Amino acid sequence: MNTNTQHTEQGNEQIKSALSIERAALASIADGVVISNTDDRVIMLNRAAIRMLRADPETAHGQSVVALFEPFSARGRLTIVEAIARLRADPYSYGQSGAPAETIIEIGSRFAQAHLSPVLTDVGEFLGVVIVLRDITRDVEADRAGSDFVSNVSHELRLPLTAIKGYCDLLLRDALDQLDEDQGRFLQIVQNNADHLVALINDLLDISRVESYRLDLNVQPVQVETIIRDVAAMIRPQCARQGLHLTMEIDSDVGMVMGDSTRLNQVLINLVNNACRRTPEGGRITLSLSSSKDGVQVSITDPGPAISLEDQQKVFQRFHKTADSLANKTYGTGLELPVSKMLIEMHGGQLWVESELEQGSTFTFILPQHIDVTDDDTDSDAVVQTVLVVEDDDDIAQLISLQLRREGFQVFTTAYGEQAVMLAQTESIDLVTLDMMLPDITGMEVLHRLKANSSTSDIPVIIVSVLLPEQTGDASRGAVEHITKPFAFEKLMESIRRTLEAV
Repeated sequence: MNTNTQHTEQGNEQIKSALSIERAALASIADGVVISNTDDRVIMLNRAAIRMLRADPETAHGQSVVALFEPFSARGRLTIVEAIARLRADPYSYGQSGAPAETIIEIGSRFAQAHLSPVLTDVGEFLGVVIVLRDITRDVEADRAGSDFVSNVSHELRLPLTAIKGYCDLLLRDALDQLDEDQGRFLQIVQNNADHLVALINDLLDISRVESYRLDLNVQPVQVETIIRDVAAMIRPQCARQGLHLTMEIDSDVGMVMGDSTRLNQVLINLVNNACRRTPEGGRITLSLSSSKDGVQVSITDPGPAISLEDQQKVFQRFHKTADSLANKTYGTGLELPVSKMLIEMHGGQLWVESELEQGSTFTFILPQHIDVTDDDTDSDAVVQTVLVVEDDDDIAQLISLQLRREGFQVFTTAYGEQAVMLAQTESIDLVTLDMMLPDITGMEVLHRLKANSSTSDIPVIIVSVLLPEQTGDASRGAVEHITKPFAFEKLMESIRRTLEAV
């Protein structure tokens, strides 16, 4: 055997050894790893992934990666599908703006943190998507146990606190003229501290709900300018009592955001109250609203003492007190800023602080702007198009409705076929998305009734079902398209836009 042949064989053995070590290392990792190719077909998954996804190792390779996630809740499954579709559509922007593609998903009674990233070669060629799954069930259960404890204790505290606050308010209102100056002052101290405890309990409950995934947002298109003006009107009397000036700088051309108006109101109140505590008498607090390349931007500026760089890193930690607040004894609950940051991040936004010596401090948050799908040339009085979502799975119905509302549609939802037929006849419906498996009558029967009635026969219907097109057969004739679950939202949105444009 010549030297070249020996070197070749040695090189091949080294490659095989390296590959064998890689496979063994991957198999031994506690986290689940799933790799799919550009066709969304599974090309590799380790033992942990097989266990977590309850997959069949004999058939998993080569199947659709979407099929692997059937054990997930509907919300988690669709979240994964949508994230994969986004990465495939634009793999090169991954990690350059915003957070990586991460999400918390349920698999039966268990929870997993899914981290998705594109597989790219050294020259930037896109080869597929890798999904890393970490079982965080114990963490979630621990958070929920802590949340339950906080919730129970908070409710127990509310009962005596309600009595203390109620009788204190009663004395201050009805018997203040019978009390001497010191007694009145003592009662006022009791009332202020009772109010402080109420605020602290509410903030603790909010934090525990967020951390245990039990706080839901009622997301709708929101005009931030309205929230700012409402909060300013409410805070102005307090500012007047403290000798402060409150001004607004509003850009009226700022668009809407998708958000929970009550929670955004809470965030703004927290930030303005924080500014009031920091501002010396005679100072000016400014509320600003403007557009930025990242969305809608809101800033609260105060002329208070500068926040050190060290404190700027800690100011959103629970119960953290900055050096100036300790020196001036300007205390809140210590939770307003952490709660505000959590709520803004739940909206997909960011909250931060900037501070300079003799320039005061500015707390700023940015929310993604709601994109209106109507064309610029469209008449502003044009009628908003309406979609009827017929879906018996609550999670899927809510997700489809949320996406449609973000796109500017009006939405009706129902899980029942009979009600769907009635709504199509009584409301101005432009399009119907129709599940085939409903609790009362089948989707096929709904489609037949819609097409048989002259008042509803022209309404386009898109079937959205776990049933394959060949399983519905001729019964689904009359539908403009058949989309099989699970699906990428963008595919459904494209179908809806295309169908309505053709009408």
